[in-house]
Amino acid sequence: MFVSAKLKSVAAVTAFLAALPAYAFAQADDVPVVITSPTEWTTLRSDSVSVSAQVDTARLPKGSVDFKVVRRSGARSSVLFSKSVKPDGAVVDVFLGRVRGVPVGGGDFLSIEWNVPGTEYKGVVEPVGVALLSGTVSAENKWVPTSPHLSAVKLKDGISGEGAAETLAGLSGFSVGGAVFAAGWNAFGLFLYFTPSASVPEAEFALDLKYGANAFTAWADRFVAVGADSAYGIRASKRSVDKDGLKVDETSWGDAKSIVLTKAGAGRLVTLPWSELGVLPFDGRNMGFAVFARGKKQGAAYPVGATRLIPGTWGGLSLAN
Repeated sequence: MFVSAKLKSVAAVTAFLAALPAYAFAQADDVPVVITSPTEWTTLRSDSVSVSAQVDTARLPKGSVDFKVVRRSGARSSVLFSKSVKPDGAVVDVFLGRVRGVPVGGGDFLSIEWNVPGTEYKGVVEPVGVALLSGTVSAENKWVPTSPHLSAVKLKDGISGEGAAETLAGLSGFSVGGAVFAAGWNAFGLFLYFTPSASVPEAEFALDLKYGANAFTAWADRFVAVGADSAYGIRASKRSVDKDGLKVDETSWGDAKSIVLTKAGAGRLVTLPWSELGVLPFDGRNMGFAVFARGKKQGAAYPVGATRLIPGTWGGLSLAN
């Protein structure tokens, strides 16, 4: 039985699409190019941008695919680099270039665009961020980050809010814009202490509970704003990208029972039960952590240079023994 080359091509493409990961079908839509890596909301761990793609070479009139990397900030955009590739098979792995001015994340992101010359086929993968990780591997083959790392001291189980505040107030802790901070923990929860200053009357704690250190905030990341008489939770509820840029909708989380504010002299203590955070505590556990000043010192942060919407720029918090 004679089978035309066209039918063979269709059969090959059908088999190829069936083998693709689930996320690839969102891009496929009967197109000849499917980017398999990176995917949307990916965080790159180096300044190198490479692309892996599946290509139906029979549908490339000029035998090539053009790739372009665009950096976007709001509605503004600039082309960083581009490359034309002539695939010699169904799989393409290509280095596109290096990104300057990292990290890239929060409201800024990269778009990886592709098009097939001589056709109307084109597509984009976005947002893609860049958040470099620095650290070393210990003798026990464990990753040890070199970013600022704070220890949360071990407190007695059953300690009162006043008792926890008194203990944490006696520690040297760290400062942001003249305000002093410290952290502690026990089997019940995480305790965050804050002594306001004239220039920093309010502050916001940031917790990356999965310690993903990503370029974009996610549902799992939590913020706790602390003022003179109140403390409340904030988290990213929805993320989206359109022609005007990246948008993060925020919503509240927690209540007066799950975010407990205790006034202790000049200090403020926030108690966060592990059950509310969805975290199993144990000695040595790490999580991403940062503090952002509110007030005259708006912009001051711990660690220095941390960006609120880029967890990859935050420091770490370890639950000490």
